[in-house]
Amino acid sequence: MNNDEDIRLLNEDPGKLLIRYQPTIRIIVKSLSFKGYLPRRDVSDLIQEVNRKLVERMPRIRQQYNGRCRFMTYFSVVVRNLCMEEFRKFRLPQEPQSEAFEGISPDSATDPLVIRQEYERFCRALRLLYREEPALWLSFKVLADLDVSPADIEKFGDSCNQDQVDALIVTANMALHKNRKEKFGILSELLGILEGKPRSPEAVRKWFSSRLEDVLLLMNGNPPRSAYTLDILIILLEKSENDKKSP
Repeated sequence: MNNDEDIRLLNEDPGKLLIRYQPTIRIIVKSLSFKGYLPRRDVSDLIQEVNRKLVERMPRIRQQYNGRCRFMTYFSVVVRNLCMEEFRKFRLPQEPQSEAFEGISPDSATDPLVIRQEYERFCRALRLLYREEPALWLSFKVLADLDVSPADIEKFGDSCNQDQVDALIVTANMALHKNRKEKFGILSELLGILEGKPRSPEAVRKWFSSRLEDVLLLMNGNPPRSAYTLDILIILLEKSENDKKSP
C-alpha cells in the first residue's frame, strides 16, 4: 500500500482508511483464529468488534502515529493488540487462580495437572507474540537455568548447520548459574547470531522487559485474575521441564 495515501486518509477520511485495510484486518484475525487463540466460529463477530474499536481509537491512532515506520506496520500492530485484548476474554473460563499454583503442595495429586494447564497457557501467550516467540523462548530458558536444546535453536529457522547449532548450544548453556547481567550478555551474543543483527546486553534486557509485560498481561488478565511475575514463570518452566523428564 502507498504510505502517503494511508497518511492522507488517516488525516482526512479515516472511514475510507478502514475500508482500505479490511483485507489486512481479516488476515490478522483469521491467522489468530486458525492458530487456536480464538474460536473459529467467532471470526466474523471478532472482525466487527475490532472495527468498532478501531473507529473509537482512530483519533488516538492519528495522534500517536509518528511516521517512523510504514503506516501498515503500525496499523497491523494496533490490530494485533486489539485481538490480544479479545484473546484474554476468550481464555479458558475456569483458569486456576494464582493461589492455585503458588500455594499448591508439591505432593498434591493435582499439581502436575495445574502445572501442565498453566504451562500450556504460557506457551499460547508466547505464540501470540509471533516473530518474537523464538527469542523469548530462548531468553526464558536461559534465565531459568534450563538446558537449551537443538529444537530451541531451530525455532529461528534452518540457517544454521549442525556444527553451528552445537556451538550455539554450548554458548547458551554457559549461562547456567550466572547472574542476570551475565545471562543478558550471553543472550546478546546468541540473538545477534541467530537474528543477524547485533544488540547490546542492555538493549536485550530492555526488549525482554517490554515483552515480559505483554506476556504477564496475557497470563494475568485485565483486570488481573492471576499474579504471575517473572520469578513465578521461571518456577513454572522449571517444574514443567522436570515433569517432562519424569518417567
